[in-house]
Amino acid sequence: MPNSLIDLSKLKINEATTFSSMLTARIVWLRQRNQVTDKGQGLYRHMQAQGLALKVVDAFEVSTADLLHADLVLLDAFDSQSLGGSFETIVARIRFESRVPLIMLTDGYSTEQLVTALTAGADAIWSVNTPIELLLVRCHALLRRWMSPRR
Repeated sequence: MPNSLIDLSKLKINEATTFSSMLTARIVWLRQRNQVTDKGQGLYRHMQAQGLALKVVDAFEVSTADLLHADLVLLDAFDSQSLGGSFETIVARIRFESRVPLIMLTDGYSTEQLVTALTAGADAIWSVNTPIELLLVRCHALLRRWMSPRR
């Protein structure tokens, strides 16, 4: 994890594009039965420090309203054993109820599990070992398209 926090208001992809859309985005973070992993906690704290609005919800109890009002859903899938095969059910339910961008955060899966998650409806599967700056840029890219006026 980087030693310093980045300031989203100053980070730019080009002169005209800033990360202001992330500061207004409604992000739902789905966790497994309220478990907190060290890997997920570091990313969570970093995002909170940036002023991002994160709502943490149990992955098995997320409401339709939470999904309908979200601009981005992060599914904590770090511990594949605690999710078992149920991540496919969770992803399918989210996709059935909403078209919101869905990102699974993981520390490693087999090719078969990745294919299953993408087939069930995940938009992306990212490793928590990826530098935080890159994860934030990827979130911004999804939000930029999702939050466009044509939505």
